[in-house]
Amino acid sequence: MIEVEIKLPVFKRSMTERELKRIGFEPGDLIRESDLYYTSSFHDFMKTDEALRIRTATNLTKQTETSFLTYKGKKLDQISMTRKELEIQVSDPDIMSEILHSLGYQHLFPVNKLRQHYHRDQITACVDQVEKLGSFLEFEILVNDPEDHNAALEELKKILKSIGEDFSSTTTRSYLSMLMQKKNS
Repeated sequence: MIEVEIKLPVFKRSMTERELKRIGFEPGDLIRESDLYYTSSFHDFMKTDEALRIRTATNLTKQTETSFLTYKGKKLDQISMTRKELEIQVSDPDIMSEILHSLGYQHLFPVNKLRQHYHRDQITACVDQVEKLGSFLEFEILVNDPEDHNAALEELKKILKSIGEDFSSTTTRSYLSMLMQKKNS
């Protein structure tokens, strides 16, 4: 599966959410996510522009909790967050973490966020409040074929423009890299 994604900081969260509703996005679930990223001396995911994480998602709307092990491949272009994504649900994130530690992986610090989902057709919009970083808007479309990513990206650019945002405001940096830069400055 290829996740075609764009992300940008938002400064007026309530206005962003109002604009999403105006163009037909329906509110979905409110989810608290805690992501624990991993690296190792034999595979530096930051250096290779990949990611390995355990995500624990607490659905505050439905009062459920699930965890996933996720691998994200290298970005497929230089202008978006588009990449291969493989994900599997894990029943016990602590045991999964122990397995990774036993294999020589070390965890980095967590990325915690409160995420409000919005949906329209095959597009998901997420308005995130990221601990220690602020608010962000993400749009994503999942495609099966890497060749479909350009058409999906163009569709996301049109949506961005329809809510009064410019593609030049987007970032290709992950929340983890933003937090690591903030920690090191």
